[in-house]
Amino acid sequence: MKDFDKYLKAKASEEQSEIPDFIKTDIEQTLSALPESVSKTKKIKIFPRVAAAAACFLIFTLVLLPNISVVYAQTLENIPIIKNIVRVVTIRNYFYSDENHDMHIKVPQIESEENDAADYINKDVNELTTVLVNQFYKDLEINGNNGHGSIYVDYEAITNTDRWFTLKLTVNEIAASSNTYYKFYHIDKSAGKIIKLGDLFKTDDYSAVLADEIKKQMKQQMENDENIIYWVNDAEIGKDFAYVDAEHNFYFNSNGELVIVFDKYEVAPGSMGTPEFAIKKEITDKILKSDYKNIIG
Repeated sequence: MKDFDKYLKAKASEEQSEIPDFIKTDIEQTLSALPESVSKTKKIKIFPRVAAAAACFLIFTLVLLPNISVVYAQTLENIPIIKNIVRVVTIRNYFYSDENHDMHIKVPQIESEENDAADYINKDVNELTTVLVNQFYKDLEINGNNGHGSIYVDYEAITNTDRWFTLKLTVNEIAASSNTYYKFYHIDKSAGKIIKLGDLFKTDDYSAVLADEIKKQMKQQMENDENIIYWVNDAEIGKDFAYVDAEHNFYFNSNGELVIVFDKYEVAPGSMGTPEFAIKKEITDKILKSDYKNIIG
């Protein structure tokens, strides 16, 4: 996941958001086909048809155009404020659909009194979604009707308390196979800064402690169910899970437990989806900094 992030940011600095020529042509043809103005006497007689045409035009300008144009796309929906300090709004939606392709990418923006932390998240999210949109259109131009592909990006503010904020970004890509991966962003409101996994712990041995507990849970699950497979214990396929790094995905659940999240194919076959492992507080309390022992509850 970390290597993929670096790839996305590198690509974002190189690319600009452009719409393929065939989409621009469709827009121009639709606009040129709109009826010319009519006389006042005719307007009265054909009012129902004019009203219908006007409705179609409004649908085009207010629904279709914003959803295929990077430049024109505007705020399409707001998520209600959960707390006064932080809120999340959708600043842009990208839509595309034909018989072989689908795209729906929702781009969130964090609005917060902690501007530096919010700006960091907003910049990272914008870079990632820009690359995904541009790649989708490039693949569309190259493959046309010969290929199939879809991409969906959604988000959720899974924690928003007086102390802590967590945004979860979900990316689902479908081509010959499907892939799902996440980005979690955390703001410590009391400190006014972005928090990553490595920031939570007193010493560097947290990685070994977490890895040992996760491996234990993996082995236990496999013993209990023969259909469960993780890449551990010298797996025949895939690379054995070995460690958790300082930027690994995590969140705190409603019980206040630290949850380590893996992307699809990261530690198991695709049939296992996106595994999560909750670490009991009796384990994490020994290694967490005191400020982070009771984030939730």
